[in-house]
Amino acid sequence: MQLSRLKNDRVAQAAVFALFVTIGVAGRWGQPDWCVTPLAAISLLAGCTLPLAAAVAVPLVAMAITDLALAPYDGWAVPIAVYAAMAAPALMGRLLRRPAGSHVAGAARLATLAAAPSALFFITTNLAVWASSSLYPATPAGLAECYAAAVPFLRRMLVGDLAWTAVTFAAAAAAGVYSLRAGATTSGQQRTAAA
Repeated sequence: MQLSRLKNDRVAQAAVFALFVTIGVAGRWGQPDWCVTPLAAISLLAGCTLPLAAAVAVPLVAMAITDLALAPYDGWAVPIAVYAAMAAPALMGRLLRRPAGSHVAGAARLATLAAAPSALFFITTNLAVWASSSLYPATPAGLAECYAAAVPFLRRMLVGDLAWTAVTFAAAAAAGVYSLRAGATTSGQQRTAAA
């Protein structure tokens, strides 16, 4: 489906929204303990291809559905940090709409935006855990201990975000809605980007 058609077709937008949410739910339920989910990748792609409100709703709806079957959060600060960090890639995906100028620049931009959600999630959620729980002392050393304990999760999440983004955006490129050089493409841009 061409991006120009998707922008003007509410039924197509709803179908793409449902597809993205389904992928997010299946990926998160498939292995919740390893942090290797497609949520950041589909959020980036949603931000690139869907209207802003729908794009931000993709990860939030997927998280809300999957949280029904996963262990509850402790307190209120952690879920706020988690949901905000998972919605951020949809906003970052807006940067992928513009042309990058070259395939190398486009690949660098996509790789940077694929890695950014892991870093943001790591920083914000661990700060929330440290600030709102008694797991770690309320000292700089306690904060450092909290971040150190989460490094293995950061590694897995980063690998997952990079791998899922590569797969997701390769599928979008094959579908003709994304190009490393041209960003989000319309039918006219696609022919120019291929040259």
